[in-house]
Amino acid sequence: MSEISASAGKAQGTGTERFLFAALIALVALAPLPLASNRPLPAAALSLAAGLLLALWGAALLAGRARLAVSPRRIAWPLALSGAVALWIVIQTLPLPAGWGDPAWAEAAAALGEPLSASISVNPQATLSALMRLLAYAAIFWLTMQLARAPERARTALKAAALTGAAYAAYGIAIYAAGNDWVTIYRKWAYHQALTSTFVNRNSYATFAGLGLLCAAAWFMGGIRHLLELKRPLRHKAALLAEAVFTQSLFRTTAMLLLLAALFLTGSRAGVAASLVGLFVLLTAMAGGGARRPMRIAVAGGITGVLALAALALGGGLLSERLAETGRDASAAGRQLTYSATMDAITTAPWTGTGYGTYREVFAAWRPEPLSSGFFWDKAHNDYLENALELGLPAALALNLAIALLALEALRGLGRRRDRTAAALGVAATALVAVHAYFDFSLQMPAVSAFYAFIMGLAVAQSYPHARRRDG
Repeated sequence: MSEISASAGKAQGTGTERFLFAALIALVALAPLPLASNRPLPAAALSLAAGLLLALWGAALLAGRARLAVSPRRIAWPLALSGAVALWIVIQTLPLPAGWGDPAWAEAAAALGEPLSASISVNPQATLSALMRLLAYAAIFWLTMQLARAPERARTALKAAALTGAAYAAYGIAIYAAGNDWVTIYRKWAYHQALTSTFVNRNSYATFAGLGLLCAAAWFMGGIRHLLELKRPLRHKAALLAEAVFTQSLFRTTAMLLLLAALFLTGSRAGVAASLVGLFVLLTAMAGGGARRPMRIAVAGGITGVLALAALALGGGLLSERLAETGRDASAAGRQLTYSATMDAITTAPWTGTGYGTYREVFAAWRPEPLSSGFFWDKAHNDYLENALELGLPAALALNLAIALLALEALRGLGRRRDRTAAALGVAATALVAVHAYFDFSLQMPAVSAFYAFIMGLAVAQSYPHARRRDG
């Protein structure tokens, strides 16, 4: 085999790697279909599939049919922190001596008149289920990081993510136009005026659509970047850009427009705002350096501003109405009460937490009386507070720090001289979910977290320079 063909074969990877990569893309693409996988059976299926793919990759690695594309040493601190969090979650479920566990166990034992095995978690089964989902996201991240290291696969992964987002946006728009009565095979029982695609909650779908929009925007920019760098008169460059946008890059343009329309039609205030923040970060990160960077950042701000106005104009009036109600609607008032009650609950077990995935059970005892009965409050509508309550402050900080350090790896990747698209996408996606997590619980939807894990795996994989082969 010649050096060229051998190099090409290595870039494409083994047949096993190609199969695993295709299966991984299919898993992430199908995750939103069964109600965002936010039901016990699809969530378990997603976790099982992710675990099986990870096991197959490990077996292929031992057999020499897969390679370790990114060394664990590259992300040693995020691995250590996330591993410590996973171990702590397991400890939360272990039986403890009487008096060591959550006080709820003593109360339950007294009510039943029989001894019960106590644990830190008030519901060990729920804690293990939540851990299962968390490990599935970690598996998706790891597999993407290892399988999307080659530039060709990275481009395929970006395209697949953009098309996945566009497909669910097109479906959502079609359902919305047909009367907005269905969510997959079920009659809609909530958010009858908002576009939710295959999701139940508009805010969660807004996060998913926002992530898809970032992928589509990065894919779109990749198709016109060479035109932006041409040294031509402005009139000629504008003509070339127009031609590319409506001919060669029409597919990319359509994907981005579908996602924008779907996002605006959700009517999610925080979702739209967080997505626009993410889009601004993406455009700024892709602006590069040099003397023209301030101008490019100004252009990025202008584009984001225009899209914000478009959101108000094209959102069917729903978004405008909800913005006008900000601070006065029942859900906003309820969130403030929920935040306050959650912070009070955190003080009862600030170091140990009440068990990962147990917010629903714990909050029932802390639910404020003035809280509207028209809403079912099984989430804190703030992932930071919810994690602090369930995990305890140290473990919650460790989990957030692990994610932040991965985003920092992507941020460092912006210093690469060559293509920085994936790194910029990882930074922007983290900005989006970090902002929205303050107002809602989108990352608790398996489809959203799987999509984000896929994007971050791609971003980290492409954040390190590729070694160049020396001839001679």
